[in-house]
Amino acid sequence: MVRLCLIYLSNLLALWLSAWIFSAGFPPGFTGLPLAALVLTSINWLLRPLLMLVALPLNVVTQGLFVLVINAWMVMLADLLVKGWTVPGFWAALATGTLVLILNIPARRMSKWTQII
Repeated sequence: MVRLCLIYLSNLLALWLSAWIFSAGFPPGFTGLPLAALVLTSINWLLRPLLMLVALPLNVVTQGLFVLVINAWMVMLADLLVKGWTVPGFWAALATGTLVLILNIPARRMSKWTQII
């Protein structure tokens, strides 16, 4: 449960940074941001393992770079599901997915430390 909360917080941070970098797609109050992070976390938790298994041959051929495309698809799917939050295009979704991937690495490692304590 701690791991899921840490991943949610890192997704929230990644979406906030993405909104700040691209400065488009969010309403002035950022009301859709926590919901978008929750939907993205849920999609990544439920759907991403299946897509990773299906795309395993492409991941092998591209030496793991297809993971970035899968992350972009997850961001675009969350964009479709959450009203009030939009991603400007595929390249913004790819950058957001990469940011999510980078920020989730420390969250996953910190969750292993919390199991020890």
